[in-house]
Amino acid sequence: MTSTVEPRVLKHQIVRARIEELLAGLNVGDTVPSERDLAVRFDVARETVRQALRELLVAGRIERQGKTTLVAGPKLVLPLALGSYTEAARTEGRTATRILVGWSRLAADPDLAGRLAIDPGDPVIQLERVLTTDGVHLGLETTRLPAYRYPGLIDTFDYTQSLYAEIAGRGIAFAKAVDSIETTLPDAREAALLAVDTRTPMFLLKRLSYDPAGVPIEHRRSLYRGDRMTFTAIQTP
Repeated sequence: MTSTVEPRVLKHQIVRARIEELLAGLNVGDTVPSERDLAVRFDVARETVRQALRELLVAGRIERQGKTTLVAGPKLVLPLALGSYTEAARTEGRTATRILVGWSRLAADPDLAGRLAIDPGDPVIQLERVLTTDGVHLGLETTRLPAYRYPGLIDTFDYTQSLYAEIAGRGIAFAKAVDSIETTLPDAREAALLAVDTRTPMFLLKRLSYDPAGVPIEHRRSLYRGDRMTFTAIQTP
């Protein structure tokens, strides 16, 4: 004798399906009705609507701009590979640029010195930028580079362009990168720079890149909006 247990459908999942039907009749950028309006329309508690909207936010069907909820466009698909964010966006026919948050000159602490194969106290250049696609803030990128390899970088580099292209133009070749990726939530500063609230799910990507001689090129910390980004990886035997 066999038995099957039907999965339980929760009330917020039913509401989510009905909201998705509503979204299908709207265009990207249109305003989504408020929690209160949706609760009245579907005769449910606002908390039920809030749960449904939360799932739709993570799925990338909607996005929040301040207190307004909008119909979202498709997520940007970013390959987990040595390449430029700008190139990946343009491959999909999207516009991409970067907004400068700031340049910093740092003295390497023991942990960073170990990662970049330099001595503690050695000078490090830090570049922090907001990444945008189609005018939407999608990522916050912080790159730290051993200063001895990049003389004059702060004075000559156009921060709106690809840093990887700049590094290659200096005769430094990328051979490999070690990536780690996890989920997180933004702190108040990060949320403000990305124009989201602190409940927005994020991907945190940490990368250490190397040249063919095994010498570290950069240490990068990138925070990407989980509601607007998808990562892909290609495996070969």
